[in-house]
Amino acid sequence: MNKINFFVFFFLAGLISADSTTGRQAKRPFTVGDDIALTHFGFDPAKAIRFSPDGKYFAVYTERGRLDLGRPEDSLLFYRSQNIEDFLKRPDGAQPPSPVWVVILSTDKEGPIINAWRWLADSSGVAFLERTDGGHQRLVLADLRKKMAVPLTSASEKIKAFDIRDPKHYVYTIADPAEGEKRQTERQAPAIVGTGRSLFELSFPDDPRFASFGSRSYLWAVVGGKRFEVKHDGAPLVPEGDLVMSPDGVSLVTELPVPEVPLSWETLYLPFASSSRHRIHAGHDGSVHQFVRINLQTGSIKALTEAPISNDAGWWAGGSPSWSSDGQDILLPGTFLSSKDHVQSRPCIAVVDLLSNTRTCVETLKGRDEETAGGEEGYHMVNDVRFAGGDKRRVVVSFWNLPDWSTGIIEYQHEADGTWHVAGQGKDLSEVEHNGFEITVDQGLNKPPKLVVTTKQATRMIWDPNPQLKNIELGQASVYTWKDKIGRDWRGGLFKPDDYKPGQRYPLVIQTHGFVESEFIPSGGFPTAFAARELAAAGIAVLQVSDEQFCATATPSEGHCAVSDYEAAAEQLVSEGLVDPEKIGIIGFSRTCFYVMETLTTSSLHVRAASITDGFMIDYFQYLLTEAGADEAKSIIGAAPFGEGLHQWLEGSPGFNLDKVSAPLLVVGGGPAGVLSMWEPYAGLRYLQKPVDLIMLNSDEHVLTNPTVRMASQGGSVDWFRFWLQDYEDPDPAKAEQYARWRELQKMQDENDKKTEPAAVN
Repeated sequence: MNKINFFVFFFLAGLISADSTTGRQAKRPFTVGDDIALTHFGFDPAKAIRFSPDGKYFAVYTERGRLDLGRPEDSLLFYRSQNIEDFLKRPDGAQPPSPVWVVILSTDKEGPIINAWRWLADSSGVAFLERTDGGHQRLVLADLRKKMAVPLTSASEKIKAFDIRDPKHYVYTIADPAEGEKRQTERQAPAIVGTGRSLFELSFPDDPRFASFGSRSYLWAVVGGKRFEVKHDGAPLVPEGDLVMSPDGVSLVTELPVPEVPLSWETLYLPFASSSRHRIHAGHDGSVHQFVRINLQTGSIKALTEAPISNDAGWWAGGSPSWSSDGQDILLPGTFLSSKDHVQSRPCIAVVDLLSNTRTCVETLKGRDEETAGGEEGYHMVNDVRFAGGDKRRVVVSFWNLPDWSTGIIEYQHEADGTWHVAGQGKDLSEVEHNGFEITVDQGLNKPPKLVVTTKQATRMIWDPNPQLKNIELGQASVYTWKDKIGRDWRGGLFKPDDYKPGQRYPLVIQTHGFVESEFIPSGGFPTAFAARELAAAGIAVLQVSDEQFCATATPSEGHCAVSDYEAAAEQLVSEGLVDPEKIGIIGFSRTCFYVMETLTTSSLHVRAASITDGFMIDYFQYLLTEAGADEAKSIIGAAPFGEGLHQWLEGSPGFNLDKVSAPLLVVGGGPAGVLSMWEPYAGLRYLQKPVDLIMLNSDEHVLTNPTVRMASQGGSVDWFRFWLQDYEDPDPAKAEQYARWRELQKMQDENDKKTEPAAVN
């Protein structure tokens, strides 16, 4: 479209759509560019707001994409609490307070740019890891008093983890620089030993997704302003868990591999389900860990429980250890305790009293069966643990309830008899509440995020980070429920076309990964491949499905469960008159690429177009690529693809059933390694003369953050489904080659349809 036609089009469109009564112009439709430019509050908005320890300030984290820079942009906004209190005393309509300082960074092509941020104990500032060019990370102190961001480590180092007490007391781990040097040396050698190494590591040594496998990160410390590497008996220390520094800055709690796992641990510390793949094994392969305390100055190591952490046996508990404010007690999020009588025990959230050398359980963890996705009565997934206000007599446990992922907290009180009892339950306000008011992110499925202050009397907006949305039609999404054939109740998000009219049938695209009804996520799930509101703005209904509700991973029922979900949802939408049964598409990303391929090869659902991006597919080629993928594939198929087991693979693996695929398929990989992983369905369908297109994103990201790559991924999805479901081609001249290629695929599809028509009639 040339410039003259461009302006004529929008001028005429404006005249046609103007409101005859008010004279206002209609809002323009939501686009992928709008999605990328959206300012939001990170992956977990509940963690985006944190008050300083003294309560005088709070910091707010945000991120957005900058298409003009081709980079993501992260920010930390610092507000004074007193300014909020003054604002609350003013009448409605008063100007909200501005932040006293804003740190804005856009220092790499991929994000997040600001990671692992936290307040200093004296409230003087915030420390964080800043991502720099090339994917390195450095430790930075945002000094609130001086309004300066001061690097504490070199930009050339790769800082992996840290903790800090003050500018003269902090710890961090650095990726072993020798590993990069070793890779460079190997590439100059006439031959490289590949035995025991992955194909990805050998073929793509510079891809950070695979170069980091097996990497070592050495522990460094700054104590009293003196910087040094922490060593134990002359050897560097390689922590594998979070770093948690003591209040006096001379000790550290972290996780280390158990040097030699006793044989007795195999029977003392068992998983909840006998079928679990997660088990404690004797030996010294480094797969079993324990919590330890390290004296930073001497390098001495003290095991805190003399037993493994709970995660190693499949009892999942999140969070980091924490110290009481007096430095005498340590809280551990999930660990077994050493068995004095050599009897089996369950893991728990535990407190270690350093003075008395005793260990007590605060909450015993409940089990969840990975195969059935069912848990014990009262099961919840621990998200975080901490001493309330540093008080060693009070412990707060944050958790998620499954399957709805609702959140909650339990506070425990330490009684005089040495036991812990529930003191209260409710909503966790530790990060967002101060002096009678809360600072939160107000958002919803159709409500863009805003920063608000809430009191018992009212809620008032502090900041709208996306005023540009006022001129954009956002459409409407709603929670949609349905039942599958065996009566399971499913729940997802339905994005209706902007021009939706009852009784009219629309094309449908099923998005297959993640749905959060409490947040404004225009993509519908992830910023890789998905584009829910963008498709809805173009007249296509989108159903965002969360298969995590019932489909237990790495089990024989996983793929069938997902397929029955999609079939039931589509059938209900068709029966309600909303969806055209001949115009249904489906998108898979990551884990759900397998679900899409299972749908295309086993389902009765008539899929008109499909897309898979950067994912796991239970095919023979992927089985050979990685040991981890092979283990999961064996669990799903029930055997290895050799000998008698090959018969099960021929029947159960989508890769051996590509002849059953009847829908055009878009295959997308992230970088050369991603394309290699996605090669089998592309090559197989191409050999079978079935319409398939292959795209390689110039990125090594899985969940995309780079704005230009997001445009290629999400924009590509919009173009693909509009082409097949609406016969629409974007007039942008830059896309001419794309549509010429797809029209050839359309001819191929028409020929294949003609071949199957007689069989369908018979």
